[in-house]
Amino acid sequence: MNAALSIVAFVVAAVALDTFWVALFRARPVGKFRVLCDTSSTLAVTSKTGNFIVDKTAGVLKFACGKRRGTLRLSEIKGLEYRVNEKTAILEELFFGLNLTDLLPAYQDTIEWFSISVVATNGAKVPLYLSGRYCPREFLMGWYIELQSELLSRLGLLRDVEVQSRSALALIQASLGSPRLL
Repeated sequence: MNAALSIVAFVVAAVALDTFWVALFRARPVGKFRVLCDTSSTLAVTSKTGNFIVDKTAGVLKFACGKRRGTLRLSEIKGLEYRVNEKTAILEELFFGLNLTDLLPAYQDTIEWFSISVVATNGAKVPLYLSGRYCPREFLMGWYIELQSELLSRLGLLRDVEVQSRSALALIQASLGSPRLL
């Protein structure tokens, strides 16, 4: 009886410690999208890619992306590009431990990247949004990973980056006059 209780206590402690470790790693902010001003004539946003202002009165998009700065007329916008890309997460895989099943594509950890860019009529792109989420995959452990994700989401420690990106897209589309998606 005492040995069984010790084993249960050990398993509970191990799961709690593992969930805490995952919370530290997965709950870190991956992308930033903060609205500074949202009025009927202006939208000002700072994001991971830079800062931008939509001035509807002047009909321009002002942007600063790293060293690249400029102004684009709203009439020169061909559309918005919303992309979701999945890339392998090699560093994370090594950090959390590599095993034989991680060599199979179905069990390789990935990062899903969500991006939004303005595409001008001349083909130039202005990145407005970039965010990602780490997606661990382990052999026979999908249920455990889903359970951890659900617990962390309910505790407010894990944001749904896809929902956040779609909200950003709707806000940007509305402020630019609903350009088409490319």
